[in-house]
Amino acid sequence: MTETVEDKTLNLYPIDYPFETLVVRIKAEPAKLKLDPDFQRKYKWDKDGWVRSSKFIESCLMRIPLPSCYLAEDENGRHMVIDGVQRLTTITRFFNDEFALEGMTTFKELEGKKFSELGSLQSELESTTIRCIILRKENPKSLVREIFSRLNQGAVELSDQEIRHALYPGSLDELLTELGSHPLIKRFGLAKDSDVERDSLEPEEQVLRFFAFLDDPELSGFNTNLKDFLDNYMESKSQLNQESINNHKDKYTKALQNCIDVFGDASFTNPAAEKKRKGLVHYDLLMLSVGQLDYEVAISKKTEIQQAYLNLCQSDDFKRTLSGGLQNKSSILRRKASWAELLEAAINAS
Repeated sequence: MTETVEDKTLNLYPIDYPFETLVVRIKAEPAKLKLDPDFQRKYKWDKDGWVRSSKFIESCLMRIPLPSCYLAEDENGRHMVIDGVQRLTTITRFFNDEFALEGMTTFKELEGKKFSELGSLQSELESTTIRCIILRKENPKSLVREIFSRLNQGAVELSDQEIRHALYPGSLDELLTELGSHPLIKRFGLAKDSDVERDSLEPEEQVLRFFAFLDDPELSGFNTNLKDFLDNYMESKSQLNQESINNHKDKYTKALQNCIDVFGDASFTNPAAEKKRKGLVHYDLLMLSVGQLDYEVAISKKTEIQQAYLNLCQSDDFKRTLSGGLQNKSSILRRKASWAELLEAAINAS
C-alpha cells in the first residue's frame, strides 16, 4: 500500500481556550478533556514543593505567551492531552485550591495565596487563554503515535506502552492492566530486595507481547520493528468483546501457570547463566511453547523440559541470537525454531 502525502501530514485546527473553560472540560463527567491518570502520576512540577507550578501561574498573570498544548480528538469528539499535561494539571490543581503560591518574584503580594484568595485576579486567570492544537480524529493512528512520541521527548518522556494506553483505551487495555498486576510480571527482572518499581507500564507491555506473538506465530505482521508490531496489534484489538477478553485471559493465565509449575523460581531465566535473572527472551519463548502445552503433559515431562531448555541455552546457535538485535525478527524466529525441535523431543521421550 503506497503512502500518500495525507498519510504523512496532520489534519488539525487551533483553538484558544480560556483557563476557565479548560478546567470545566477536564472536570466534566465524563471528562471532555482527558488528563490521563498515568500521566498525572508523572506530574513533576510538585517534586520540590510548588515553586515551579507557582512560577507558571505568575507567568500567566504577567501575560507571558504560553506554549501551545496538543490535543487528540477521539471518535466521540472528546479531547486527550498529548502535550501540555504539566501546564493543564497545574491550572486545574490551582483552580481547585490544591496549592498556595510560593517563590513569587513579580507578584510578591500573592505569596502564600491560593486561587480562592486572589480577589480580582481570579477572573484575570479564568480569562487567560492558551492555544490548543487539535488533532482531528481523521488522522491515521500511526501518525498520531508519531506526533505523540515526538512531543514527549522532554523531561517527562512517555514509554511506548503509555502512548498505546492513551491512544487505544478499551477492553484489551483494561485486561493488560489486570494481568500485568500478577506479582511475577509486576516485578519481572527485578531483584527480590530491590525497591525499584516498573512504572512506565512495562508489565502491561509484557502481557501485550504474549498476545501479539501468539496471534501471529510466523511474525508475518512483524515488518520493521517490535514497536510497530505491538502498536498495530493494540490498535486492531483494542475493543474486544467480553467473550474474546475471557478467552485471552484464560490463555494468558494458563500459559503463565504452566511455566511457573514447570520451572518454579527459575521461570524465564537462563539456566546456563551463573546469575539467574528473568529476561524477556525467555519469557517470550517459554510462554509461547511450554505455556501452550496440555498441563498434564507439561508436568509429567517437567524434568525433560528443564533439561531440554538447558541444552538450548548452552548451544552456540542460541547464544548467537543473543548478540546484537535480541528483538529482531530473524533472531526471534531462529530461537523459536531451535527450541521447538528440542521441546518436541523432550515431550516424546519415553
